[in-house]
Amino acid sequence: MIDLCVVNHNTRTLLQRFLDNLHSDLNSPNGALVKNWNLYITDNDSTDDFVPWIRENEDRYSINRLFLRKNIGYSAAVNMMAEKSSGDIIGILNGDVWMTSEDCIKIENIFNQNPEIHILGPKQRDENGFITHAGIIGTNISPKHRGWKEHDPNDVLYKDRVNCVTVSGSAYFVRREVWNAMTNNEQYRQIHPEATGAFLPTPHYYEETWCSYFARHLGYNVVYDGSVSIGHSWHASSPKPGEGISEVDKYFPISRDIFRRACDFIGIERD
Repeated sequence: MIDLCVVNHNTRTLLQRFLDNLHSDLNSPNGALVKNWNLYITDNDSTDDFVPWIRENEDRYSINRLFLRKNIGYSAAVNMMAEKSSGDIIGILNGDVWMTSEDCIKIENIFNQNPEIHILGPKQRDENGFITHAGIIGTNISPKHRGWKEHDPNDVLYKDRVNCVTVSGSAYFVRREVWNAMTNNEQYRQIHPEATGAFLPTPHYYEETWCSYFARHLGYNVVYDGSVSIGHSWHASSPKPGEGISEVDKYFPISRDIFRRACDFIGIERD
């Protein structure tokens, strides 16, 4: 079973797209799929019409648990949902992705058939067929996005499976046992005893980068698999870096410093 953990902040229309797609093939004419996911959503103090809308549609979308919180940040929201759930696989998702239940089944099958895969990132493309994730390779010091913004309207590129430095945090799948091992690691607890999960407690960035680097440091494998292809409107769930929005500009260097200190404490190479 996959626990889908979705963080929302003022992206109600995008989240509706995600929910509609996730449910689109559960009752298809070709026969209903066996639902293999639980759904958890945290709303970080949205000021659009999300709260009344989701209250009206909570049963329609089979939400296992809905958290309405102040803006506690992305990492804290993810860690909280992971702590409150119990599936064998944790799926961490931005509100600006979209995928089907069949995609969830494919991802679970990859984990079941490949015990050496511990963290998995699927292929991602935007509405116009441009790649937003095909694996992040290279080294900790010099990570490189494969296929970034290559036009792939027919979804034929990067269908391979490769070990990666990290994978995109917009759709990040990790085995529960690996997540728990990182969360409870003695060195990690020394750095951030307040953390309730394996995502580094940063304001906005570097959460999944840390998770991947730390996992690999502990001997786990981080893998991109292009046989599963989902949608992702890049940075539609938060402002793009460099757009002059003070909140985002403020969060990036703060998060980077937290990430670098954690890496240095444990002895993990980083940029």
